[in-house]
Amino acid sequence: MTMLVDSGYLCLASSMILSERPMPIRFFYRDHPEHQNDTGFRFYSGFETDEFLEQEHAACVAPLESMARIEPSIAELLMCSEVGTVWERAGDQWVQVTDYRIPD
Repeated sequence: MTMLVDSGYLCLASSMILSERPMPIRFFYRDHPEHQNDTGFRFYSGFETDEFLEQEHAACVAPLESMARIEPSIAELLMCSEVGTVWERAGDQWVQVTDYRIPD
């Protein structure tokens, strides 16, 4: 695992992923960190609507390590993803997305 994961740094994750009946991670990207412990990673199920994302409970702060435990297939991607990198699940593979604009 990377130092980011092993050191307990933080990310934002959709509450759809971290709920009692969690949905799988199907989309994530790395943005510019907002504070010292923020890795910039943002994780989604792919089913979040704009209305859902505007709600106060839409996103949760979580240790990046927990995302790697939820979805072990992303561990290697966490090590090589620079700011601006976007990934989407396509079947059982992760595909890098080049036409998605990370929100401001």
